[in-house]
Amino acid sequence: MTNDIKMAIDAANKIFSEGFLKSNASITASGFANDAVVFPPDGDMIHGKKAIEEFWKSVMTSGVKEVILNTVEVSVSGDFAVERGTGVLKIHPQGGTPSEQNIKYVVVWKRAGEGWKNMWDIWNASP
Repeated sequence: MTNDIKMAIDAANKIFSEGFLKSNASITASGFANDAVVFPPDGDMIHGKKAIEEFWKSVMTSGVKEVILNTVEVSVSGDFAVERGTGVLKIHPQGGTPSEQNIKYVVVWKRAGEGWKNMWDIWNASP
């Protein structure tokens, strides 16, 4: 059971990352629940799928062109799963020097009628 859920989360993460490669925030936000909350570093919480899509659009505009996610662990309890992982943001600001930012993250997923949806997403920089 947990392996099936991990595979579903891996597939959702692949779609999330694909949105960055295509500079398409709608693709990136598609895996979020309608009532999801994003907790960006040093920023206010972002509530709701539409606001989350706008947030990701601004992140893409700022120069984040690729996101690579690596799930380290998934724990499941009923209709909820918690994912712990690491990642890399590849940043290419217009007119600036390309760089990378390592991150660590926790995502709470909830089972929805159409599969597993990202409910709470929090991350910060990692050395």
